[in-house]
Amino acid sequence: MVDRILEMLKEKNLSPSQFADEIGIQRSGMSHLLSGRNKPSLEFIMKILKRYPDIKADWLLYGTSEAETEIETAPVQNVQKEVTLFDIPETVEPKPENRQPPKGQVQRKEKQEKKVEKIVIFYDDKTFREYEPER
Repeated sequence: MVDRILEMLKEKNLSPSQFADEIGIQRSGMSHLLSGRNKPSLEFIMKILKRYPDIKADWLLYGTSEAETEIETAPVQNVQKEVTLFDIPETVEPKPENRQPPKGQVQRKEKQEKKVEKIVIFYDDKTFREYEPER
């Protein structure tokens, strides 16, 4: 991309510092880009495209013209219907109940149902209210 920016500067007869001033970036930032120290940001590219509407994004980004990037599209055929859970084959075998975990692994406890202990609501006036379920 740097070579296309240099080409654009030559075509428009601008120095890097003039170009930086025109698109609204720091001159040092322009120097870092041209030296390869930094890569162009999206913001930098957008500033170029906004200031110079005659520059095409495809050319600036990829070095191609719009005609070269057009993709021929054909109508989509054989579109599969929406897949539901019933359409997915069962691939996981059920675990035997009496199976022991491999050595070195800790057996997990059954998950117990979680119960709400407390709800706290904070207000923008720095106050709060606590709610506890009845037991």
